[in-house]
Amino acid sequence: MKARLITFAVGAAIATAPLGAYALGTNEKGCLVGGAAGGVVGHAVSGNNTLLGAAIGCGAGVLINKQRVKKEDEQARRHEAENRRQARRDRELARLRAEHERDRVAETR
Repeated sequence: MKARLITFAVGAAIATAPLGAYALGTNEKGCLVGGAAGGVVGHAVSGNNTLLGAAIGCGAGVLINKQRVKKEDEQARRHEAENRRQARRDRELARLRAEHERDRVAETR
């Protein structure tokens, strides 16, 4: 019964961990994910290098997460620039249509 309670508590903690991750910054998330993976690998490979694996994983997670965030920011900037260009084209087209309509109305008078 005690083992089931511990298993349930660990499962509940793992299930609710992502909810608290929204409050963390991108570097912290990368460190947590990389550190967890590195700790597991360090423990599985040699058994007593869990902390060393977690430290290395934390550093790697931060670097990888920075690259991901930089890539997403660049995509967002490109998308925003394209939206601005399209809005400029739409305004110019509307201006030309209005001028054409004024010229057409002026010709009919």
